[in-house]
Amino acid sequence: MKNIENKKVKNQPNQVRDYGNDPYFVKKANKSKAFLEKHGFPNELLNKMSSNSRLPR
Repeated sequence: MKNIENKKVKNQPNQVRDYGNDPYFVKKANKSKAFLEKHGFPNELLNKMSSNSRLPR
């Protein structure tokens, strides 16, 4: 059996950077919201989502 304790483990960062307020993503999110408000959500996707949903109707 291999000894796992002897293997070196790479140092991984404890925290991942939060990109939620990054201007690029904020701009993309606002464009998406504006598009959905103007055109609405596609019915084809709504039908797929509701038929694949595991929640009781």
